[in-house]
Formats: sequence, C-alpha cells, structure tokens
Amino acid sequence: MFFNDDIIEEVRLSNDIVDVVNEYVRIEKKGKNYFGICPFHKEKTPSFSVEPSKQIFYCFGCGKGGNVIHFIMQIENLSFVDAVKFLAERARIVLPDEGSREELEKARKRREIININTEAARFFHENLKKNPAALRYLESRGIKESTIRKFGLGYSPEEWDSLYKYLKSKGFDERLIAQSGLVIPNRRTGGYIDRFRGRIMFPIFDIRSNVIAFGGRILDTGGRSDSLQPKYMNSPETCVYNKRNNLYALNFAKNSGEKRIIVVEGYMDVISLHQGGIINTVASLGTALTENQGRLLKKYAEEVIICYDADKAGQAATMRGLDVLDSVGCNVKVLSIPDGKDPDEFIRKKGSEALKNHIDNAVSLVEYKVRVLKKQINTDTVDGKVSFINRMADILSKVENRVEMELYVKKIAKEYNISEEAIFSEIYKKTKPRTSLRGTGLKTRVFKQREAIGTDVVNVAEEKTQDILYYERLLLALLSIDNRLYRAVKKEVSVGDFTDENNRKYAKIIFERLDENKGFVPAELLNILDSEAVESFVGIIQKECNFDDNRKAVMDIIRRMKLYKLDKRKEEILRLLSDRNTLQERDVEKLKLELNSIILKRKSL
Repeated sequence: MFFNDDIIEEVRLSNDIVDVVNEYVRIEKKGKNYFGICPFHKEKTPSFSVEPSKQIFYCFGCGKGGNVIHFIMQIENLSFVDAVKFLAERARIVLPDEGSREELEKARKRREIININTEAARFFHENLKKNPAALRYLESRGIKESTIRKFGLGYSPEEWDSLYKYLKSKGFDERLIAQSGLVIPNRRTGGYIDRFRGRIMFPIFDIRSNVIAFGGRILDTGGRSDSLQPKYMNSPETCVYNKRNNLYALNFAKNSGEKRIIVVEGYMDVISLHQGGIINTVASLGTALTENQGRLLKKYAEEVIICYDADKAGQAATMRGLDVLDSVGCNVKVLSIPDGKDPDEFIRKKGSEALKNHIDNAVSLVEYKVRVLKKQINTDTVDGKVSFINRMADILSKVENRVEMELYVKKIAKEYNISEEAIFSEIYKKTKPRTSLRGTGLKTRVFKQREAIGTDVVNVAEEKTQDILYYERLLLALLSIDNRLYRAVKKEVSVGDFTDENNRKYAKIIFERLDENKGFVPAELLNILDSEAVESFVGIIQKECNFDDNRKAVMDIIRRMKLYKLDKRKEEILRLLSDRNTLQERDVEKLKLELNSIILKRKSL
C-alpha cells in the first residue's frame, strides 16, 4: 500500500506531535520544548525532547528521533504505512485503502459529500444571478463579476427547503445530504430544511480546491427577522471539514508566488485583497488562529503577516495569533491599518497600492508587542519606566538569535530613551547562560558528526568523504528549517553537486518543492528519507542547526562542498600525471592547465 505525499502530509499536519507523544510519555514544557523520560531506552534523567515548532522528537541519550509518524512506528512497532493508517484514524481522515471495506465506505462517503457541496455551490451561484438584491449588495462592496466567479460566490434563497429539494432531485442520498451540514432536521414535519436561507454564500475550499463547507452572510432586507439572525453562519464540522485545520482561500494563496501570506479576519477582506492583486491572503474560519493553521501557514510561507481590525477585539485576536504562530516557528509580522479601518474598507477607499505600501512596512512580533506595552504603561514616571523595562525584557528574552536581540535592544533603547546596558541587564536576569555549539563553527562540529553519518573513519580520504556527507545533510536540514536560504543556495549549488546518491535524491525533492513555491518543513523532510537516514537528520536538526546566522553557515557549507569537489579532481589529475607513460603530451598539458585553474579557484574560495 502506498500513500501519496499530500495524504501523508495531511495526516502529519492533523496529528500534533505533543498531543500524540503525551498519550505515551509524560512530558513537561521547559522553554519552547517538552522533555520526559525516553520510552526507547532506560534512563533516569529526562533526555527525550519534543519540539512543537519543528514537529519532531529526539532523544539526546539514545539518538532516536523523527516526526510523529516515526514516533508511532517505534512506540507501536508498526510499519510506515500502518503508522500513517493509525494516525489517520486518530484524526478521522479517510485513506484510500483497497483492502478494507470500511475504509472504502468512508472514502466513498467523503467523495459523495464533496460532490453534494460542489452541487450546492452551483445551486447558490445560479441563484445569485437571479437575485438583484444580492447582486446589488456585492456591487456596493465593489466586488466584480470576475471575482464572483473566481470565489464561486452565491445566494441561498429564502425558501425553507429549496436546496434540499434540489439536491434530492439530483439523486443524492438523504442521509448524506444531512451529514453534509447543508440541511437540518425539521422537528415539525420530520423532514429537513435548509441551514442557509437568505444569505450571500461563500464556498470554502480545501488545499486541493474541493468544496468542503460554506460560510453565509445575512442579506439585510430590513425585515424584523434579520436582527434575530447571526450576521455570519458557517457549516458545522463534518467528515470533510474541520475549521481548525483549514484556512479560507489558502488554495489560491499557496500558488501566489509570494514568500509571505497575509492573514485577515473575514471573507470580504480576503476577496477585496485578492481582487486588488494581493492574492497571498487568507482568513481563519470563524475561530482564533490554531496551531494546525499555523503549521499550514509555515509550510507555504516564509513570513506571515497578521492584519486584523484595529478595535479591541481585533487587537486581542492579533496578540493571540502572534503567540500561536510564534509557538509553531513562523516568522511573524503585524500590519496595522491606518485610521482603524479594516482591510476591505481601506482598499476600497485608498486602493491596493496604498495597502501594499503598508504591507511592506509591517512590524515584527517583538516591535508590535513593545508598542502595545508602551500604550499600556505610563513611562513618564520612574515606576512606569521600571515596569516597562521589566516587561519588555520578558519579550526580548524570548528572542533566540543574539544578533537580532542586539538590534532590537539598540532600536528600543534609542526610541524610548533607555540605556542599552539597563535593557541587557534585565534580559540577563531572565535568561540563564546557555551552553551550546552556537558560533563554534562548522569545523568543530564536523569531528563530532563523522561517526553519525555511517562507517568508521580509517584514513584521511574517508574522513573527507564522511565530512562532506555531513555538510550536505546539514545544508538540506538548514533549508528545511529556513526556506528563505534556497535563493542563495540555488545560485551556487545544483542537485548534481551532491556527492552522495541518497543526498542527491533528497536534494532533488527539496529543490523541486521549493521551486514550486511549496513550503518544506523539517517534519516533512523526515517523510522523504530512507529509514536509516532519519535519526541522522534529526540529530543534525536538533543539535547542529543552531547558528546565529543561518545564511552565513550555508555559504560556508557551500564553500566546503566546492573545495571538496576541487580537491577530489586535483587528486585525480595528480594520479594521472604521476603515470605519464599512459598519456600523450597534449593530454599532459591540458591536465596541467586544469590543475592551475583548480589552484586559482581554490585560492578564490
């Protein structure tokens, strides 16, 4: 049995590794990670770690590690396929399994409900064309006909059961229509009535553009019943729809070609921005941002910009969203719309170019939190300034990159007239000195990694071979952690530059995904590895990928890969020249010229 990459990734994303591990191992949060007693070897001191942001586990004692699928494989003694099935069942995901009648039935039911939703979307869209009031409303919001078609907007008639009758006429099973969430039981008659009536309809698509649910906005006709109805109504959760695992318009945004995604609050905000050419925009589905949504965003974007309304509710949602996105490792920024406008209102009044300018000036998570803090505390008093420094140090102490922290300290010290020494002093109180390999350089690390790659080292040539295998894996690991590095890597390295056959295979997959603007995270990297390589890569990710400057580290790795290639060719030429009897004079001259060229290139590196 084989599952394609999309299904495997859907299963992985739907099973948070902290929740899964917690069902087997007692783990406690320390800093950003969780620690506990390793279930795979005997120990008294906890060395088993789970990192939520990367969705991987690793034991610093026995070296076992992987993503949530690998954990289930080892703890339940299952094959990869059976572990995927196990987790799919846990997350209520239906897998295409030819060997199981039950699974086939679930898959059939899922397909049929998607067909019902698709037919309902057509029904709503056709009814929109027949309803002048609904069309006038969309026109008043500046929505063009082409945008209506792109998003499949529609209108649900006010009749009690028009959609239900329509779906029945198309031959759909009554029980499945009910399970789609589009109708609700009629207690008086025993039949069904439509859930959505008299509303502008917004089809909700999954990542593969299947219609999985709907949102409906009441069309205000001035009647008494309008005030009794909720302004917005969404489909209930079904076997094809989980609001915590999906984002509105991500099916469009993921193909925008942009390296960042903007998160707004509502359907109309998304639609207005897309119409204005800002198609890298999504919205959560009636809930605060969840960790699963955060992991989806991290997969498809190098940077996430939150742009919520400027009212108190919007600010509170922004702060919650920041913390959620930060916890899963997203690079987060905040966009505050001027004059308290929402994105839809702003773009209609000022235009898309004005909004794009503001997007480019979005502030970082740290800067936003400091600004909010400044509004809450009066720094004109001594007590206020002390409180401000203390709470600001809490924020800055969570910045792991030392260079980034120093830049923030300099900026904040200047902006708020506080000495850098005072800020650093408070930060130091809140952080214990960390002992790590940061800043020790690649040369120091590689000696500790030689045996992790494979065979024992017996001579200098083999040492160099093991070293380069480590560098190649370190490069791929860093790319999975920070996809932004690919731009620099692509200019210097091709798949063919990887010396190891397996590393070339992994590089090919990663490069293709990043060329297609598909995000690629560490836990997903582990899915493509051969079983014997998983623990080696997890060890590299957990213990070695902690540079202060990832780009500088990558360029150093690339330099060493080039040096290795040049040295290898140099040794080949010297061997050939050592036995001139087998060479013609012109071949000797060519080899000498190439040797000189190698020496010059090596010096330039």
